[in-house]
Amino acid sequence: MMAPVDPPVGSFLKCFVCVSDEGRTWTELIQGFTKESDKVEKNLAHLQTLLEKAHVKPSVICRGCNMQRYCSLSHLVADRQEHKPLCEVLRDLQKSMKIDHPLKLLGQITDRRKLQLVISQLKMVLLAKLGRPLNQREHQLIGNPAVCDVCFSTEALEDCEGCAGVAFCSAAHQRLVRGYHTPEDCQTLALIATPFRQLNCLVNIKDFYRSCPLKESNLIKAFTEATDIRISDTPWTDLESYQLFATCSSFSGIASLCLALSHISWVPDPNKAVIVYVAGATEDTLRYFEDMHLRFLFLQYPSIRNLELHFIGRTVGRIDQVDIKFSDRSFEQTVVKCFYPLSFSQYSCILNVDPTLILIMQPDFFGVGKVTQRISRYMKRKVPLENEWKPCLSSVIRSFGVPICYTSISRAQAISDFAAITLSAEKSKIAIERAYNIMGNPYREILPLHNPAPEDTERIVYANNYLEVIFTSKKKCQ
Repeated sequence: MMAPVDPPVGSFLKCFVCVSDEGRTWTELIQGFTKESDKVEKNLAHLQTLLEKAHVKPSVICRGCNMQRYCSLSHLVADRQEHKPLCEVLRDLQKSMKIDHPLKLLGQITDRRKLQLVISQLKMVLLAKLGRPLNQREHQLIGNPAVCDVCFSTEALEDCEGCAGVAFCSAAHQRLVRGYHTPEDCQTLALIATPFRQLNCLVNIKDFYRSCPLKESNLIKAFTEATDIRISDTPWTDLESYQLFATCSSFSGIASLCLALSHISWVPDPNKAVIVYVAGATEDTLRYFEDMHLRFLFLQYPSIRNLELHFIGRTVGRIDQVDIKFSDRSFEQTVVKCFYPLSFSQYSCILNVDPTLILIMQPDFFGVGKVTQRISRYMKRKVPLENEWKPCLSSVIRSFGVPICYTSISRAQAISDFAAITLSAEKSKIAIERAYNIMGNPYREILPLHNPAPEDTERIVYANNYLEVIFTSKKKCQ
């Protein structure tokens, strides 16, 4: 009987290739234990080598982007093909702006507000130049940059030994944060830093049992009630625990939709379809609407027999339709997924279907205005339409009487989003009624994220963190 092995130690300062290798080898190791493979000993030895390397500070930083870190030149070369598109954009940006690091786009960073602005602009530059949404790795690299948690320096960084989720340029700066960087914070940051997050390892759940009172529950309770699966309190400690934790987190989108439906007045008609517009949809949005997620919705709302999901967004592929049927009970429930690679304003001009609800997952309403315009002028290239929320807002708020539900990653973002909606509505003489007023969403994702933005205490955020449901109508003439 072999001794138990600690899981891989993650860090945003670590070599990306090492992290990927750890995750892959750990997966093989788990499979080896399951299958009693004779390769387990070999995998175990290889994993131990990787774990020892985990504590070695990466000595090589990509000279093109000055952000991606590696343990060796060989790993830099091995990763070149995958890293090249982002690297070339950041390299050209530094050359054009005559700076020696992308984070100096607006000069030296002196506070979190400025760091937030730089990160948002870098993401816009990448979005415009790459012509596609950022993938998870790119989001992590840009959204959680390797900087000192105190002075924002990018030099001589060492990560926290407790969680590997934040870094410091000196021992003195690490001592400065002891008041707020608590052991509880370390546990949260350990989940952010775990290399399991590099893996696409969701569990496909097929059996569902019980619904729950949506307004009185939360994501973990609803998931446990529906699936009879218990979620670990320490999901970063082994792959199986992390898989179930990440799977539970993926139910955030459909559960948020279920909660929004519970806050509007509607009567399900078995003979009519419930139609949901998912505006500004991306490939990332689609992961919330797999078969297992749809089964969860039908469990909560068994009276819904027909569901239509219209995914409207420039990056959802080609125009297509997918029909799905579920017949687990004595009756059949159907789902029609329609994909429209259009902006919402284009879609609303072409098709005229009255939806039950409009759902927008984490829109970038904050990007409406001078930041987006300035970046697009600088890049001399039009930012993709799915991120030009001004025309989208203008069309969405004209869906009079239709509930509009949107989620935001932070409270500051939620307030900013509503301010953008209010401004657009005032210009068009449209009234807004709030059915569910910017509240912490009990069905937010449970996988934490660094928040590079706020100066307040909300340092850790979650996807779909806040939820708002509004109605619009024409203002009456006075």
